[in-house]
Amino acid sequence: MHVQPRIINAMLTLMMVCVLGAQARASQVTLTEVDGSAVVGELISLSTDAITLQIDGEEHATPLADLARVTFHRRLDSVRVPRPCLVYPKSGGQLSGSILESVPDGIIMKTTFADQLRIPFTDMRAMTFQQESWPVEITSRYQDTIANAQAGEDILLARSEKAADGVSAIHGALVELNPTGGDFRFNDRTRRVKLEKIYALVFATSLEYQPLPPASLQLDSGDVFGGSLDSIQDGRVTFTTGFNQTIACPIDDIDSITLNNDRIVYLDALEPQSQTSTSVLYDGWSVRKNRNVFNQPMRMDGTTFDHGIGVHANSEVQYRLAGAYQTFAAKVGLDDAVRPGGSVIFKIVVDGKVAFDSEPVTGADRALPINVSVVGAEWMTLVVEPAEHADIGDWANWGAARLIKPKTQS
Repeated sequence: MHVQPRIINAMLTLMMVCVLGAQARASQVTLTEVDGSAVVGELISLSTDAITLQIDGEEHATPLADLARVTFHRRLDSVRVPRPCLVYPKSGGQLSGSILESVPDGIIMKTTFADQLRIPFTDMRAMTFQQESWPVEITSRYQDTIANAQAGEDILLARSEKAADGVSAIHGALVELNPTGGDFRFNDRTRRVKLEKIYALVFATSLEYQPLPPASLQLDSGDVFGGSLDSIQDGRVTFTTGFNQTIACPIDDIDSITLNNDRIVYLDALEPQSQTSTSVLYDGWSVRKNRNVFNQPMRMDGTTFDHGIGVHANSEVQYRLAGAYQTFAAKVGLDDAVRPGGSVIFKIVVDGKVAFDSEPVTGADRALPINVSVVGAEWMTLVVEPAEHADIGDWANWGAARLIKPKTQS
């Protein structure tokens, strides 16, 4: 199955306008393919089948069916504006701005791309306030709250002089939110909370399943939102967000477009056939989806990975592929939380044979991109073994771990 035609047409139109009419941008782009490989060049032609770049004086065509991301190169560094409030939609990404007013079951925000944007509470995963000035302890507390959210209740993280770490987690239900504060109901009472006292809100709907949107748009301001591309008119991109609001962004404000190509299947969407984890000092390590083994955000080389598998050596995680995939791709390495410590060996066993052996990888090494053929394979097992110093600090990550389906034959 190919990328949806509507997305392809909108993307092609957007690129053509960028090349022909947007003088604020360089004509170079980076095309990232579904297997993680990337090419950089001058955009010279477009068709319904491929994007052609000029690289070192030669033309290179990339089929759209292989494309995962388009990044526009900027001539100048973008200027980030203060972000008093960040909204994290269930459809992915983050939106910055300020609250203008309360509406029934939601808020109206002023953002960098819309003077009035209505967002229902039911479409939010979380909200944060003045996050750029948070103490380190609050960041950790917020991350733990997101990871351990409970269905059916909102969680308010507020400043507290009585709490040891300076923050109190209150479980209840958000009733209203406005520019100065909000009403939060807990212990059978509704109480007023000043906005200046609130660190974050985690919504009860954060655990509900949300299908991956067809595309996501990232702006130079840092805003990212999921949804679908609709049209290009008068130098603006029209985009329908995951909370069913239509917005228009100037082309010059766009940093990149990500297409959620349906040939990509992230491992966190699959259930392992089996998994084991046995440590020398501690046998309680779990295999984590989209987190490191200590249930923290997965980070390598300063980059956070939204998708991946976090493990501790020794570990084996087996998946049944049933011959449905062409390639397994990932970035592997030690999590930033334990670097420069840790030393492991990554192996991939395909139908009983070792298809990849990293040899020792230490916390001093950069994350290693891998690309392994699984054509016709029935089984794939991801193995992490300790290399040196027993298994101390062996927090290993299979970052952006994904299986890639073969192209649909037309």
